[in-house]
Amino acid sequence: MEGVLAVIALVAVVVSAGAITVAAHFRTERSSEMRAWAREHGWHYTEHHPRPLEDAVLPRPVHGDHARAQHVLTGRRGQYLVTAFEHTHTATAPDRRGTGRTRHTYRVVAVRTPGPVAELEIRRRDLPRTVPDHDIGDVDPAFGSAFHAVGSDDEFTRSVLDHDTAAWLLADSRSRSLPVRFTGDYVLTWAPMGLDPDRALTAADYLIELVNRIPEQAWKRRAPGA
Repeated sequence: MEGVLAVIALVAVVVSAGAITVAAHFRTERSSEMRAWAREHGWHYTEHHPRPLEDAVLPRPVHGDHARAQHVLTGRRGQYLVTAFEHTHTATAPDRRGTGRTRHTYRVVAVRTPGPVAELEIRRRDLPRTVPDHDIGDVDPAFGSAFHAVGSDDEFTRSVLDHDTAAWLLADSRSRSLPVRFTGDYVLTWAPMGLDPDRALTAADYLIELVNRIPEQAWKRRAPGA
C-alpha cells in the first residue's frame, strides 16, 4: 500500500512539474511574439507594468485581488498615443467553482486624449452594468434609450455627447461590443479576452474616431486652471 501511495505522489509531482514547465514555455513564447510584433510596428513592449495608464481608473469588472498588467504595448496610431495590455486578477471563489478559472483576463485598449478628462462611462444598455445605474440627463432621447452614460461632470458629458457624436455612436455597430470610459488623460475600452495586437488596433481606431468627433471645447473646459 505504501508503495502505491509513493507512486501516486510521484506521478502528482511529475504532472505538476510538467504543467509548470508548459505554462512557463507558453509565457515565454507569447512574450517573444509580442516583442516581434512591437518591433515590426515600431512600438514598445513591456512584459509587466505596475501602472500602464498612470492614474486612470479602470472599469469595475477589471478590478480584483492580485491584479496585474502584462504584455503592455505602447505606440502611435497617427497622432495619438495608444496603450494596449492584458489586465488580470484573481477570480472569486464562486467564479472558480462555476468556471474553473483561477484568474480573469481583460484586454484594455487606451488612447491618450488631447486634454485631461472627467470620469465618464458610455455603454450600450444590453451590455453588463459596470457602474451604478445613474444616467446623465439632457441627452438625445434616442441615445438615452440605447446607452447608459454615467459621469462625474455634467458639462464634460454634454460636450462629449453632443448631437453629432451621439448620432455616430447610435449608428456605429462597434459600440455594441466596445464600451468606453474616459478617465485621467485617456479614453479606453475593455473586453474579457486576451490581447491580440491586431484586434487591439481595431479597438484603438474606434476610440480615435470617437475622440476626433468630440468638440474641441470639451478638452479646453477640462484644462488645468480653466
